[in-house]
Amino acid sequence: MQITFKDKVLSLYRRTIRKHKWLKMPMLVLSVILLAIDRLIRNLKAGLHKYIVVIASMTFAFVSCSFSSVIWGDGQYDFTYDVTSYYYETEASAAALAVEADIDTTMIEDDEEPDEIELIDPETLDDISELDTVSGADIVGIIEQADTEDDQAAVEEKNGDPQFSRDDWQLVLVNKNHPIAEDYNFTLGTIKGAMQCDERIIPDLYSMLEAALNDGVNLVICSPYRDDSRQQMLFDRKVNKYTAQGMSYMEAYKVAAQTVTIPGSSEHQIGLAIDMISDNYSSLNAGFGDTAAGKWLAEHAHEYGFIIRYPEGKEDITGIEYEPWHLRYVGKNAASVLHDESITLEEFWEKYL
Repeated sequence: MQITFKDKVLSLYRRTIRKHKWLKMPMLVLSVILLAIDRLIRNLKAGLHKYIVVIASMTFAFVSCSFSSVIWGDGQYDFTYDVTSYYYETEASAAALAVEADIDTTMIEDDEEPDEIELIDPETLDDISELDTVSGADIVGIIEQADTEDDQAAVEEKNGDPQFSRDDWQLVLVNKNHPIAEDYNFTLGTIKGAMQCDERIIPDLYSMLEAALNDGVNLVICSPYRDDSRQQMLFDRKVNKYTAQGMSYMEAYKVAAQTVTIPGSSEHQIGLAIDMISDNYSSLNAGFGDTAAGKWLAEHAHEYGFIIRYPEGKEDITGIEYEPWHLRYVGKNAASVLHDESITLEEFWEKYL
């Protein structure tokens, strides 16, 4: 699913009013105008041939009329409106991502066995900018959705301390003891090609990739969103590997669950988890934590709303082995708390929610 123009407008509206509440009404007006212009342009393009026929007919009738006179001006006026200049503005910083990693796109998998690496390249960034149609009802719905999401994601301040909510989508707890709720819904956004994640985290994801690149670290996304069938396949394959080595099914199941999350309890399935490697380290193992990329993520990921979900020394709490490559989006406020206090999401829930 591509991020559309109206998604861009929504994202710009939401981010702006979070920082500047007094701009809510001006941004509302601007959003409506931009969406209306987008719809007009699309309609004009769709029916362009009709307008050409009508204009040509009127021009011919006017010129051929015996009592008409024509005055031709030397000057020309450009009536075109450069929508793309606005459209790319909010993602202009992603230009730094146009540096393609010079690595062999071999297959890597979770836990020694490779998973396919897909690189972000400059051509596919244009795919994010595909325009979409919008109606008057859509305009109202988009603004209402922005207000709702803003209210849900907002962190209230009380006595100077942040207050968090269990209902915040950013903080949803997913693990073996807390499987994904059947009514959990989210919208996928495209990172590149077939690579997707929750569309709400893409702006912060891009900001993090750009910041790392500016610091000389070329991060590479290798495993974002997974659907149910893929997660099941990965888990079953791991179980089969251990049973082939002589383990019973229950033994294999238990060991597999320490390296591959049980289907239905993986954060990859809700689009909030991203596995990262770098252009000079393409293995998903503990050694990634000792690389420049691993150290950069451990130090800076929280600044963009991400945490190292399964930190070293917390295996008894998370139930998952140390995974320095596995990032989880929780929002900047919560990520700062988790980072500063060196706690897991499970501990965060127990303490703050």
